[in-house]
Amino acid sequence: MSKKKFKFNFKVVLDAPVTVGFVLVALILCLLDFQFLKGKLSQSILRSPTSVKGDLAFIISMPVSYFRLVLYAFGAANWTALLANLLFLLLLGPAMEERYGSIVIGIMIFVASLFSGVLNAAFCTVSLRGCAPVVFMMIFLNAFMSFSKKKIPLSFLLIFALLISYEIIDKTTGNAVGIIICIAGGLCGSLFAFLTSPKARAAKKAESDKGSGLLSKAEKAAYLEELDSQSPRNKKPAGRNSNKNDDDDDTTLVGTLKF
Repeated sequence: MSKKKFKFNFKVVLDAPVTVGFVLVALILCLLDFQFLKGKLSQSILRSPTSVKGDLAFIISMPVSYFRLVLYAFGAANWTALLANLLFLLLLGPAMEERYGSIVIGIMIFVASLFSGVLNAAFCTVSLRGCAPVVFMMIFLNAFMSFSKKKIPLSFLLIFALLISYEIIDKTTGNAVGIIICIAGGLCGSLFAFLTSPKARAAKKAESDKGSGLLSKAEKAAYLEELDSQSPRNKKPAGRNSNKNDDDDDTTLVGTLKF
């Protein structure tokens, strides 16, 4: 009796390039910062600018201040905060990236980070570090699918409450103002989905119709007209029967037309 050999036919695929790329960049930068640079990156560019009264005020004449408005999302206060935020991203990001597309998700991440960075530079005296605005954005995007059906999922309320509780306990956002800023940034980034969802659905439907081989109304009408013109009942008989009227033609046509 021969034994069947088990063959491993699975392969690793890059299902969410933007989400995975964001996570890898954050891991590499924090690894360099924590292990080799002794926090120099966190003190220089991986933290958001603050208001004038803060310790890292936004200065218009300094180009690095503009980079800080976005690059803080790749930083973290410690390994615990970093891994917690990246875990949320890896759980929620791939499904949202598949739904909205990699380019749209990339734009949303940029908008959420930038909006929170600008708000923090205007109103908060403590710098932001970490991708909390991006995590809130992913949560909102996931919940919007249920909101469209006039339902509020209990899982959304629980994960939202747990994330806020974690931010308060871990104190990575500084204070209540920082948490509100992160929520506002996530909400702003997720609102971009309302501008792209109708277009994405229309493009997907058009592509699906094209792939299924269905004809449009104009194509169906033209096809029917062409078949009708080639029908024997519309042709005049030749020879001695050419003088007969079409009413005398006793030919019966039976057929089926499929689309």
